[in-house]
Amino acid sequence: MITLTILGITEPLGVNDWFMSVILVTFLLMLAVMAPHRQAFAESFSSMFRFKNPDGEVSFPLLSTMGYVLIFILSCLGVGIAVDIYSHDIIEEGFSQVLFLLWYCPLIMVFFLLKLLLYTSVNRALFKRQVITLKPSRWNCFFVMSFAVASFFILGFSILVLFLKIPLVALFIFAYLMRILVISGRIFKIKTTLFKSRRSNLGFIMYLCAFEIVPVFIEFMISSRLFGLI
Repeated sequence: MITLTILGITEPLGVNDWFMSVILVTFLLMLAVMAPHRQAFAESFSSMFRFKNPDGEVSFPLLSTMGYVLIFILSCLGVGIAVDIYSHDIIEEGFSQVLFLLWYCPLIMVFFLLKLLLYTSVNRALFKRQVITLKPSRWNCFFVMSFAVASFFILGFSILVLFLKIPLVALFIFAYLMRILVISGRIFKIKTTLFKSRRSNLGFIMYLCAFEIVPVFIEFMISSRLFGLI
């Protein structure tokens, strides 16, 4: 069990040592990838909420392909860690918490990869027909950026919950507030970037239902059945 001596706290943290190691390594790796581009991440994320002067384009950090792959994997791991903290006994010795991440994180990755593939196929078809003018690859980078920023904040708050012994319900509320924030920002960008014309309102509604509302509903149902989170 890890003992924290910073800030005068000498009580042992109620966290499995192996699980804590995974948390810290994940957080440090996310910092290593995102910190050099922190201004680009901040600018890109804030652009989702420029309601007075909305951007007609999407912005995202100029990472390499491997950089986006790495940050996507780490983001899935960050979300998995938050779910693990909320739904499992993190004091229990052994590898049960880490084993949970080994099957839950790939599940998250498959879910979001399928969403990215659907985005790509539909956006490519719309781009060829000139219904939208944004290249599919740019929207995918924007999507991963928003997911990475939300995951980073959720992981950071998870660490605060552990170190400061904040009630777990606060982590649940914070995670869903971040989820709502990101989805709201993406919906706004879909309207102002992909479907700018008023004549495309029907397409906007159908796109919104297919890519934002239905996936969230499926996610809630799966979470409720697996962990009783709702």
